[in-house]
Amino acid sequence: MKKFIIFCAAALIVYACKHEIIVTKTVPTNLIYVPTSSTILYGAAGNSVTPTIDNGGESVVYSISDSTLTGISINSNTGVISWSNTVAVGIYSISVTALNSVGSTATTYILNVNSAITAPSSLLYSPASSTVVAGTAGNSATPSINTGGSIITYSLTGTIPSGISINSSTGVISWSNAVAVGSYNLAIKATNNIGNTTGTYTLTVTQTTTVVAPTSFLYNPANSTTTLGTAGNSATPSINNGLGTITYSLSGTVPTGISINSTSGIISWNTLVATGTYNLTVKATNSAGNITTSYSLTVNAAPVVTGVCFSSQILPLYQSYCALAGCHNSTTKRSGIELDTYATIMKGIKANNSSSSSYYTIIGRSMPPKANAQMSSAQIALIQQWINQGATNSVCAAACDTTQFTYTNTISTLFANNCVGCHNATTNYLGVILSDYTSAVNSINTITSTTFLSALNYTSATSAMNMPPSGQMSSCQITQITKWIKNGYPQ
Repeated sequence: MKKFIIFCAAALIVYACKHEIIVTKTVPTNLIYVPTSSTILYGAAGNSVTPTIDNGGESVVYSISDSTLTGISINSNTGVISWSNTVAVGIYSISVTALNSVGSTATTYILNVNSAITAPSSLLYSPASSTVVAGTAGNSATPSINTGGSIITYSLTGTIPSGISINSSTGVISWSNAVAVGSYNLAIKATNNIGNTTGTYTLTVTQTTTVVAPTSFLYNPANSTTTLGTAGNSATPSINNGLGTITYSLSGTVPTGISINSTSGIISWNTLVATGTYNLTVKATNSAGNITTSYSLTVNAAPVVTGVCFSSQILPLYQSYCALAGCHNSTTKRSGIELDTYATIMKGIKANNSSSSSYYTIIGRSMPPKANAQMSSAQIALIQQWINQGATNSVCAAACDTTQFTYTNTISTLFANNCVGCHNATTNYLGVILSDYTSAVNSINTITSTTFLSALNYTSATSAMNMPPSGQMSSCQITQITKWIKNGYPQ
């Protein structure tokens, strides 16, 4: 028996040696501190909670990106943030990064150091009342308040009618469609760790079935901040529709690229909205009248990135040459590999080590397939440079000058980075070849410049014709190509 056990153990060892166990490691995700902030008095030392994280299958190293935060540090193993009793009065936005061998994720922790915390005051709802028809759900506006320098908890006091509640973090009062007919004078308490203050709100529920003008119209949040070249949309607004059908519209001069869904009230903006702050006036109308509210959209210029930028220089290469239909896109996932987002690309990239990055070393060898268009040596070198400088998920606007639009200096690079993976002499997708000057001019003339530019502007008759399919080029790049065509294809 003893000999048999020894034999089995030996056999197991031999099997293990011959069969490598592969463990797939991924970029860490979901780095979260709960709570996400601390408010303290000056002179008090302390620390955060231990964060939760999906570590991607291996241990992570935590760090704070800003080394100038005097008196604030982080435990590189646990992620616990600590502060000494010498941290100056102020609000500190602490950027925390968690890194493993595959990549990194980040989050922000807020430390508010006050010279003195006082009880809250000036709790006010505006408007301070709502009148609704029975069977109508809704909510109040977010109240204004002097927090006293600390986190506020809101509550309803006294007898709370059935169907009425309050958000303890925001102070927004909500009511369901089951609240009975009547007038309810609600008492609200706002409390911090020093004291409290009170406010009032009146909700009147009537029995009328006559359509009345809409009330209590708001977006929450009532603003958005985005980066140039990024599309997005607002939340769905809340409103008391007055028993009528609501039609939403934007009043005044509507900036290019901003629109509203007339049925849902959702405000949308596309990638072409210029930098600036847009204070939008939104009107909600039914057969009895209308009400307006405001929404603010701020579009910031893309941050300046030193070195190679992932969003404008690296991602288009992988999307154009690798994430093609039938290959490594999110639909096909050939061989289980997807190469059309930062997260999926990083599964085969090792930051600061291009020689150990399989999704780099395979380029030019067996990927892309020899029958397909190949990346140039300059493009491959660019990917190597990005990896060796840290392989960060940098998002930025591509350097662009609309006065430059010759084929040699500008257009050939745009086509090579965004189009040639599909539209080359080998694949000849849809009969369009953009890999050289003569073929590009002939292809555009054949399908007509109107059709070609519609595809670039994402205004084709069918969405499948829009290109690149991985995402629209910037407005500046589209302008460069448009000028090139309109000016007779200067070489």
